[in-house]
Amino acid sequence: MRIYKFVLVIVFVLSCAKEEKKACDFDPEICSAIETLKLNRDNWTSLNIDSYTMDLNIVCFCVFQEPYSITVINNSVASISGNEDWGYEGLPVTINSLFKEIEERIYENPFYFNIKYDEEFGFPKSSSFDMVEIIADEEISYIISNFNKN
Repeated sequence: MRIYKFVLVIVFVLSCAKEEKKACDFDPEICSAIETLKLNRDNWTSLNIDSYTMDLNIVCFCVFQEPYSITVINNSVASISGNEDWGYEGLPVTINSLFKEIEERIYENPFYFNIKYDEEFGFPKSSSFDMVEIIADEEISYIISNFNKN
């Protein structure tokens, strides 16, 4: 009888040990995209790059026609040029704000998305989103080029 109880206790302990917490409550594609984003954001953060220049092109059914040329110093925008008539209010014009924008869009469960990260620095070098299949003009892409750390 003691052996039987001992075996039951062992089985119970092992079954509890095998329980795993679900890390993500979304579709596996969304979970994978979030995990990849977090890995790349961690890479970016670990490099402690707080000053850089880059061009950011926003492709959409909107009025932006040229890339923004951006200089970031100490994680703040020091200068920005391009599309002066339209400004840049509300746009993700730093790499940190772009990570946040992309994460929010992923969690919105887009119909289609594609994100490519820089292999060396981890920042999102291109990201495209089609949020709703049946709407033709809400697609948006963010493309970083000419990145240079200072």
